[in-house]
Amino acid sequence: MKIYLLEYYEEIDHGNFTTEKYNLIGLYLTKKEAQKAKVEIMKEWRINEEFLFVSSTRIGKTQWEGGFVCV
Repeated sequence: MKIYLLEYYEEIDHGNFTTEKYNLIGLYLTKKEAQKAKVEIMKEWRINEEFLFVSSTRIGKTQWEGGFVCV
């Protein structure tokens, strides 16, 4: 089963270094619900569309498969 994530991501350039802001805003059962929430968030919080995105993943699948590096 797929779920859809509404996420916020922004890179901020401070001149000599960059920071990142990331927030998981919500999880949705359909892409349509996630897109609707995206539009509502953009209007309510006046967030630029370039910082909000919808992605999808499968429930029950390990997302991070890289493991740990022991030094």
